Amino acid sequence: MISSLIRTLAATWRFQVVGREHLVGFWPGSQPAIWALWHGHFLPLLWLHRYGGTTLLISRHPDANPLAHIAGQWGYRTLRGSSTRGGVCALLGLIRSLRRGGQVAIAADGPRGPREHAKPGAVAAALSTGAPIIPVAVAAHPAWRLGSWDGFLVPAPGASVRVAYGVPFSVPATGRRDLRPATSRLQERLEQVAHRAAG
Repeated sequence: MISSLIRTLAATWRFQVVGREHLVGFWPGSQPAIWALWHGHFLPLLWLHRYGGTTLLISRHPDANPLAHIAGQWGYRTLRGSSTRGGVCALLGLIRSLRRGGQVAIAADGPRGPREHAKPGAVAAALSTGAPIIPVAVAAHPAWRLGSWDGFLVPAPGASVRVAYGVPFSVPATGRRDLRPATSRLQERLEQVAHRAAG
């Protein structure tokens, strides 16, 4: 029911993509990649990238069940885990997917925030596999922001949705000793693409 309602809503959105030149070989494509985004931006990106076979890391918290259901309906593979429940197993699952040549998407500030504050999960996956990180952000008008920790973005019917992609970047092997510099870099890249998405 929820999936059908969201599908009907999403079909009315008007997308504009910024930074498409950064996606050559990745979308559409089959090169391993880590899509890094803010948790609140998940919904429009799920619709835009549907049926691409991307693997998503989604929290085990019951609040995330509707998101996991929608993702499954739209052709995504899902791994459930968080920093407190099943996180290590979920991260290993993402790494296995990348090593098999797949693509994964990680909410850099998930599973429970702080909002738009990057954590090292995407960086750790990139370091373990050599897969590049592609930062992506969304802005929409008109739109609703839910009262959740992430300010979950729901574009209104007929909304203009602007999606910005950044330059893919890799994590150097020197980052193995300390993930903080690469995590700070991811934070900066996500802030940059969010600014570009906002226009």
